[in-house]
Amino acid sequence: MVMSANDKFLLDMPTFLPDYSEQEEYGYKNKPGRNLEELLRKSSKNHCMYCYSLLKNDRVNIGHLEHSIEKSLDELHLTECVPNIALACPNCNQSLKKVGEKKRIAELQEAKIEFETKLVCRGNVCRSECEKYKKLKKEYCRKAQIILQPSGVRGENSNLEYKIQYDVNNAEFIPDEKYQYDEYDLDYIKRHINRFKLNDPGIKTKALANFVEDVIEADGKYREQSEYPNYIVDLFKEKIRDMSQEKVLELCEQIYIRNVILFRT
Repeated sequence: MVMSANDKFLLDMPTFLPDYSEQEEYGYKNKPGRNLEELLRKSSKNHCMYCYSLLKNDRVNIGHLEHSIEKSLDELHLTECVPNIALACPNCNQSLKKVGEKKRIAELQEAKIEFETKLVCRGNVCRSECEKYKKLKKEYCRKAQIILQPSGVRGENSNLEYKIQYDVNNAEFIPDEKYQYDEYDLDYIKRHINRFKLNDPGIKTKALANFVEDVIEADGKYREQSEYPNYIVDLFKEKIRDMSQEKVLELCEQIYIRNVILFRT
């Protein structure tokens, strides 16, 4: 597989869709919280749902449950709302996602009142977003411009699912090129990418660069179960699974040369 300078090798970043069981009890705290965390880790293959980093330090799981719409907006209803709980690394949850939080909460008071009015809340029995939650989420997204997880976000006018790809050649995350996004959609997705610093120099992931270097050193061989610190490596492995060892080596050599240039500049 020889790629020209204009070829694109794109990895589709997933929307995380947990398969909630009707037999399990889910929530934010205690045993229901542990059940939900286990499910979300399975759904994301133990990766942060915002920056895609592996939530594992040596043999210990890191990261924690986080509220998509901050529970401080309405602790009574949002704290144990199962569809409102995602899985994130400490940096995304405690730092990056909190930027502008106080302002958002202040600006959403009217939406909060509408949310609470005649709300029939089933609490942690819910397995999907109710209509009231969807309306609150819509207002929240207008302010925050975050692709909330789990379940993701759709464009307000286009109704297109907001998706991200990883451009292997340029070592960067971009709006998914399979979709005909309008200017508002593209701006929203780019703001999400910038908020979580996915392409920031010195911070952007080098996981794939490390993987291709290891493959080159092993003459095109790799272990399917080997772990690297970002989901993009898992997706890349899926792409090359049916390639011959020679083709894998050839491809990784091309990517390695390109990555050396990109990361040095």
